[in-house]
Amino acid sequence: MRKCKATVYKLIYFDVRNLAECARLMLACSGTKYEDVRITMGEWSELKAGTPFGVLPILEVNGTPISESQAINRYLAGMLGFGGHNNFENAQLDELADYYKDFRAAVRPYFYVAGGIRKADGDLEEIRKTVLLPAAKQYFPKFCDRLKESKSGFFFNFGVSWVDFDIADHLMSLLGFDENLLDVYPEMERLVSSVRKIPTLKGYFENRPVRPI
Repeated sequence: MRKCKATVYKLIYFDVRNLAECARLMLACSGTKYEDVRITMGEWSELKAGTPFGVLPILEVNGTPISESQAINRYLAGMLGFGGHNNFENAQLDELADYYKDFRAAVRPYFYVAGGIRKADGDLEEIRKTVLLPAAKQYFPKFCDRLKESKSGFFFNFGVSWVDFDIADHLMSLLGFDENLLDVYPEMERLVSSVRKIPTLKGYFENRPVRPI
């Protein structure tokens, strides 16, 4: 009887959470071994031309690369049990992820300045008032409505999904910049708390490198 070899994962990204952290959380939560490769901008300049699409993160699966963070997230969700139970639930997860992607794009001018990645074009507090808060007011109520429908503390009653990880970690960064951001969105605050309290992530959260984003 031939034995099946374990899948070998290598995740390549910069030394920040951002677009790779959802994948790291799924791997950590499931107890899946992987190589967490964190590279510098100088190293990326040398490696970029040899990558599939010239973007990070990249997940190598038994040596074969997958690019684009959401493609990686969806693949791992299916492999590790963080997707929906059927095509319809997966579509519902996708719509939440895509809607949050719109929110990410809306707050990007604030997010990267507050995270120290870009220099501020003006006063950061003013950017918070004109960019972050209006975007939260526009997008967060819809997410809160979805969370109210679930009794699990996550978006779906079946438990934690890749979308919970994706959204919660981004919110953790935003809370690092504005600790009162979710005061009027208690369901979103509860989502972050639910992810933080997952028993299999306790050690990961205690030991992961502290990064603003």
